Amino acid sequence: MLVKKGQSSKGSLGVETNASNGCRKVAIRPVTANDLQNLVDLERECFTAEAYTKGQIRDLLEHPNAVAFLAEIDADIAGFVISLVEGFEGSKLGHIVTIDVAVKHRRKGVGLTLLKAVEDALSQSEARTVYLEVREDNISALRLYRKQGYVKTEILENYYSSGIRALRMMKQLKS
Repeated sequence: MLVKKGQSSKGSLGVETNASNGCRKVAIRPVTANDLQNLVDLERECFTAEAYTKGQIRDLLEHPNAVAFLAEIDADIAGFVISLVEGFEGSKLGHIVTIDVAVKHRRKGVGLTLLKAVEDALSQSEARTVYLEVREDNISALRLYRKQGYVKTEILENYYSSGIRALRMMKQLKS
Protein backbone atom coordinates (compact mmCIF):
# COMPACT_ATOMS: atom_id res chain seq x y z
CA MET A 1 0.00 0.00 0.00
CA LEU A 2 1.57 3.22 -1.13
CA VAL A 3 0.14 6.33 0.43
CA LYS A 4 0.12 9.00 -2.26
CA LYS A 5 1.19 12.58 -1.59
CA GLY A 6 -1.59 14.38 0.22
CA GLN A 7 -3.46 11.12 0.96
CA SER A 8 -4.13 10.13 4.54
CA SER A 9 -3.12 6.73 5.85
CA LYS A 10 -6.10 6.72 8.23
CA GLY A 11 -8.46 3.84 7.58
CA SER A 12 -5.91 1.98 5.50
CA LEU A 13 -4.06 -1.21 6.35
CA GLY A 14 -1.35 0.93 7.84
CA VAL A 15 -0.48 0.86 11.49
CA GLU A 16 1.30 3.56 13.37
CA THR A 17 3.12 2.15 16.35
CA ASN A 18 6.02 3.01 18.55
CA ALA A 19 8.27 0.31 19.93
CA SER A 20 10.56 1.12 22.80
CA ASN A 21 14.19 0.68 21.91
CA GLY A 22 16.16 1.53 25.00
CA CYS A 23 15.82 5.31 25.12
CA ARG A 24 14.82 5.63 21.48
CA LYS A 25 11.50 4.87 19.86
CA VAL A 26 11.04 3.00 16.60
CA ALA A 27 8.13 4.71 14.85
CA ILE A 28 6.36 2.75 12.12
CA ARG A 29 4.30 4.42 9.42
CA PRO A 30 3.01 3.54 5.95
CA VAL A 31 5.37 4.28 3.07
CA THR A 32 4.48 7.35 0.98
CA ALA A 33 5.39 8.25 -2.59
CA ASN A 34 7.90 10.75 -1.18
CA ASP A 35 9.87 7.90 0.45
CA LEU A 36 10.87 6.15 -2.78
CA GLN A 37 14.43 7.47 -3.13
CA ASN A 38 15.18 6.82 0.54
CA LEU A 39 13.98 3.23 0.12
CA VAL A 40 16.17 2.78 -2.94
CA ASP A 41 19.21 4.14 -1.08
CA LEU A 42 18.59 1.87 1.90
CA GLU A 43 17.99 -1.15 -0.35
CA ARG A 44 21.40 -0.53 -1.97
CA GLU A 45 23.04 -0.22 1.45
CA CYS A 46 21.55 -3.52 2.59
CA PHE A 47 21.79 -5.67 -0.52
CA THR A 48 24.41 -4.04 -2.82
CA ALA A 49 24.59 -6.20 -5.98
CA GLU A 50 21.29 -7.96 -5.30
CA ALA A 51 19.32 -4.80 -4.50
CA TYR A 52 16.00 -4.12 -6.16
CA THR A 53 16.15 -1.25 -8.65
CA LYS A 54 14.21 1.98 -8.23
CA GLY A 55 11.75 0.78 -10.86
CA GLN A 56 11.25 -2.56 -9.14
CA ILE A 57 10.63 -0.90 -5.77
CA ARG A 58 8.21 1.57 -7.37
CA ASP A 59 6.36 -1.33 -9.05
CA LEU A 60 6.14 -3.23 -5.77
CA LEU A 61 4.79 -0.18 -3.94
CA GLU A 62 2.25 0.55 -6.67
CA HIS A 63 0.95 -3.02 -6.68
CA PRO A 64 -2.70 -2.92 -5.59
CA ASN A 65 -2.05 -5.52 -2.88
CA ALA A 66 1.14 -3.99 -1.49
CA VAL A 67 1.59 -3.41 2.23
CA ALA A 68 4.67 -1.33 3.04
CA PHE A 69 5.96 0.33 6.18
CA LEU A 70 8.85 2.59 7.06
CA ALA A 71 10.62 2.60 10.44
CA GLU A 72 12.13 5.78 11.83
CA ILE A 73 14.25 6.48 14.89
CA ASP A 74 14.45 10.16 15.80
CA ALA A 75 13.21 11.08 12.27
CA ASP A 76 16.05 9.02 10.74
CA ILE A 77 15.01 6.23 8.36
CA ALA A 78 15.92 3.01 10.13
CA GLY A 79 14.32 0.45 7.84
CA PHE A 80 11.38 -0.60 5.71
CA VAL A 81 9.38 -3.62 4.67
CA ILE A 82 7.44 -4.34 1.50
CA SER A 83 4.98 -7.21 1.27
CA LEU A 84 2.20 -8.35 -1.03
CA VAL A 85 -1.12 -10.02 -0.34
CA GLU A 86 -1.43 -12.93 -2.76
CA GLY A 87 -4.19 -15.39 -3.53
CA PHE A 88 -7.94 -14.97 -3.54
CA GLU A 89 -10.85 -14.74 -1.11
CA GLY A 90 -10.55 -17.39 1.58
CA SER A 91 -7.02 -18.38 0.56
CA LYS A 92 -4.79 -15.33 0.98
CA LEU A 93 -1.06 -15.43 1.64
CA GLY A 94 1.24 -12.65 2.71
CA HIS A 95 4.61 -12.49 0.96
CA ILE A 96 7.31 -10.40 2.61
CA VAL A 97 9.30 -9.36 -0.44
CA THR A 98 11.99 -7.34 1.31
CA ILE A 99 12.79 -6.15 4.78
CA ASP A 100 15.72 -3.75 5.15
CA VAL A 101 17.36 -2.30 8.25
CA ALA A 102 20.02 0.40 8.03
CA VAL A 103 23.41 -0.79 9.23
CA LYS A 104 23.58 1.88 11.94
CA HIS A 105 20.18 0.82 13.30
CA ARG A 106 20.69 -2.93 13.43
CA ARG A 107 20.27 -4.80 16.73
CA LYS A 108 17.88 -2.13 17.99
CA GLY A 109 14.59 -3.96 17.39
CA VAL A 110 13.85 -2.32 14.05
CA GLY A 111 13.53 -5.59 12.11
CA LEU A 112 11.28 -7.13 14.75
CA THR A 113 9.09 -4.01 14.88
CA LEU A 114 8.73 -3.98 11.09
CA LEU A 115 8.01 -7.71 11.03
CA LYS A 116 5.26 -7.41 13.63
CA ALA A 117 3.70 -4.40 11.88
CA VAL A 118 3.56 -6.12 8.51
CA GLU A 119 2.27 -9.38 10.01
CA ASP A 120 -0.54 -7.45 11.74
CA ALA A 121 -1.45 -5.65 8.51
CA LEU A 122 -1.38 -8.88 6.48
CA SER A 123 -3.59 -10.54 9.07
CA GLN A 124 -6.03 -7.61 8.85
CA SER A 125 -6.15 -8.13 5.09
CA GLU A 126 -7.24 -11.73 5.76
CA ALA A 127 -3.96 -13.43 4.93
CA ARG A 128 -3.67 -16.52 7.12
CA THR A 129 -0.10 -17.47 6.22
CA VAL A 130 2.97 -15.36 5.53
CA TYR A 131 6.15 -16.42 3.76
CA LEU A 132 9.50 -14.93 2.83
CA GLU A 133 12.83 -15.86 1.31
CA VAL A 134 16.10 -15.30 3.15
CA ARG A 135 19.73 -15.98 2.32
CA GLU A 136 20.77 -19.17 4.03
CA ASP A 137 23.91 -17.42 5.30
CA ASN A 138 22.03 -14.48 6.87
CA ILE A 139 22.31 -15.83 10.41
CA SER A 140 20.82 -12.81 12.21
CA ALA A 141 17.75 -12.73 9.96
CA LEU A 142 17.28 -16.49 10.30
CA ARG A 143 17.50 -16.19 14.09
CA LEU A 144 14.87 -13.43 14.09
CA TYR A 145 12.48 -15.33 11.83
CA ARG A 146 12.80 -18.59 13.75
CA LYS A 147 12.24 -16.79 17.04
CA GLN A 148 9.04 -15.32 15.59
CA GLY A 149 7.68 -18.71 14.55
CA TYR A 150 8.81 -19.01 10.92
CA VAL A 151 9.77 -22.49 9.76
CA LYS A 152 11.84 -23.52 6.76
CA THR A 153 9.66 -25.03 4.04
CA GLU A 154 11.97 -25.10 1.04
CA ILE A 155 15.57 -24.62 -0.09
CA LEU A 156 15.87 -22.50 -3.23
CA GLU A 157 19.07 -23.28 -5.13
CA ASN A 158 20.91 -20.37 -6.81
CA TYR A 159 18.19 -17.96 -5.68
CA TYR A 160 20.58 -15.03 -5.44
CA SER A 161 22.75 -13.84 -8.33
CA SER A 162 25.87 -14.84 -6.42
CA GLY A 163 24.71 -18.48 -6.46
CA ILE A 164 23.76 -18.40 -2.79
CA ARG A 165 20.77 -20.50 -1.76
CA ALA A 166 17.70 -19.04 -0.12
CA LEU A 167 15.42 -20.60 2.41
CA ARG A 168 11.71 -20.13 2.04
CA MET A 169 10.15 -19.75 5.47
CA MET A 170 6.48 -19.66 6.46
CA LYS A 171 4.39 -18.75 9.47
CA GLN A 172 0.71 -19.11 10.30
CA LEU A 173 -0.83 -15.76 11.22
CA LYS A 174 -3.32 -15.25 14.02
CA SER A 175 -6.77 -14.42 12.72
